[in-house]
Amino acid sequence: MNGREERRTPLLEAHQELGAKLTEFGGWRMPLQYGGVIAEHNAVRNSVGIFDVSHLGKLRVVGDEGGEALQRAVTADVQALEVGAARYALVLTHKGGTIDDVFVYRIGDQEWLVVPNAANNDAVFQAISSAGHDPIDEWADWAILAIQGPDSFDLFDRVFPGSGATGLKLHRWKTVDVMGEDGIVARTGYTGERGFELYAPANSAPQAFKALLDAGGAPVGLGARDTLRLEMGFALYGHELTTEINPLEAGLGWAVAWDAPFRGKDALEAVRSEGPERKLFGVVCSDKGVPRQDHAVAHEGREIGRLTSGNFSPTLGAGIGLALGPTSATPSAGAEVVVTARNRSIAAAIVKPPFIKKGSGG
Repeated sequence: MNGREERRTPLLEAHQELGAKLTEFGGWRMPLQYGGVIAEHNAVRNSVGIFDVSHLGKLRVVGDEGGEALQRAVTADVQALEVGAARYALVLTHKGGTIDDVFVYRIGDQEWLVVPNAANNDAVFQAISSAGHDPIDEWADWAILAIQGPDSFDLFDRVFPGSGATGLKLHRWKTVDVMGEDGIVARTGYTGERGFELYAPANSAPQAFKALLDAGGAPVGLGARDTLRLEMGFALYGHELTTEINPLEAGLGWAVAWDAPFRGKDALEAVRSEGPERKLFGVVCSDKGVPRQDHAVAHEGREIGRLTSGNFSPTLGAGIGLALGPTSATPSAGAEVVVTARNRSIAAAIVKPPFIKKGSGG
């Protein structure tokens, strides 16, 4: 596997020129925010924002042997996936816990692109390798720009006229010319808004990023990416997904192809048969206050779970969170609960995510 002496997105200098506040994330220096999280969040909900998500992994899997190994490593039926399609999937331990959540793109008859979370690239590489095939690590070859928001189609057409990208259905992709080089554009994202993820060759990415901003896109950092995904109830690895949390507890049974021979299948089938012992649920605060990870949630004086994620929702103007607790102890939606934030209690109510109604990127 390729070594990583320094983890730098190809757009780092552009972020510095824009005055971004940088942070370490998964071993990378990434923009946390530019002008403010709430303004950037609202730009995505109301217009269009541009994210640099180049820190995500890029693993190419090729050949019959590679396809068989990938099939054993992820919960999606990658052999049934059509060329030109993408699928969300999980990578599991033998015990059914979650190593990572990934997107899998079928690039050719015997070729797939797997996109892990930045911090888990090596773990996903090892999961595929141990299933019988070493993928090709292309982390340095590509930048990824997420173009998200209700105006994303108009913006993409202005910057890449004639690309045909706006005709793509959700979770489909096609090749596209990116400033004279071959790239990929996919109808995928992590915000709940319509939009794209553009896989741009590293050399042409700065020019593409500038063109998207010059055409009216707002630069958006990781801070708003988190508030946007949380409003949609989307899982974040290390929070709603870990090696100690299985997909059924996280409400991700829809991402499992039960006929596929994936690692951890026997353990997960046992959970499905008996029913998951824990489940995720949402809370919306009625008091002022921002819930955070590991804050306790109580109902009628009894703890019923702990937050896996929590933040302020700019759209709702309230604190929101996802919590994990025993299935048998979770009240129905609408039940009044209390979130304990340090030494303070915040009144809240249980809701079924998503917290806001969007078209899920359609």
